[in-house]
Amino acid sequence: MLLPALAKAKAKAQGIKCLINTKQLTLGWMMYQSDNEDKLMVLQATIAGDNSAIDQDLNYMDWTSSGRNIDTLGLRGPTALMANYVKSVEIYKCPADNYQSVQNPGPRTRSVSMDGALTGKPTFNNANGRTYFQAMKVGDLNTPGPVNIYVFLDEHADSLDDLQFMLDPGYAPGSEHWRNLPASYHNGAGSFSFADGHSEIHKWLVRSGVFNTVFPMTYQNYTQSSSSPWGSVNLGVNKDYEWMTDRMPYH
Repeated sequence: MLLPALAKAKAKAQGIKCLINTKQLTLGWMMYQSDNEDKLMVLQATIAGDNSAIDQDLNYMDWTSSGRNIDTLGLRGPTALMANYVKSVEIYKCPADNYQSVQNPGPRTRSVSMDGALTGKPTFNNANGRTYFQAMKVGDLNTPGPVNIYVFLDEHADSLDDLQFMLDPGYAPGSEHWRNLPASYHNGAGSFSFADGHSEIHKWLVRSGVFNTVFPMTYQNYTQSSSSPWGSVNLGVNKDYEWMTDRMPYH
């Protein structure tokens, strides 16, 4: 009886810690806006000429023996704008993410990524007339509003590569697809922070069958999402995919 209770308590503590981590990251992201005329923090590899929030190349995650996987320089070094607002590199790692490459002597330094709609270039329009776009300023977050737009999230360890979580919004119901895959470290749930500064653990609804959201770890690198177990699946109508697209900026 004691062991299940201890495991449950540990999982709960990890979830709380993960919420604190993503909240701290988002508060740093918001402080940057206050210091920079309401401009959103962008990634250097996304838009040439802009400063970097966190250096993309130094923080690329994979399952190889590359030193990038265990080096925190990209999180604390001179090109890391976030380091001006967030001093602890430990908060980039979910405490429930204990996955490690057999080729590397240490644990990977990061499990979080940032919403690609805030750093990348989503281009799809969906069937109900929304136009998704790359948000550049705080004013771009009016719809569906800061409280409903996710900023940081834990990404599935096999999906984790660069610093952007790329979700292609706007697939018509019946042909929805994952690109990157959100993590489910918290008993089938994922951690998210939002542009108003709050964080929450979201329970995935689709947890079984071919079209599921919760995938096991394979410790493989996928150069294209279409070759991955999740990206090669037509989700049909997937409530988890739609939940996430509802929480991206659009007009």
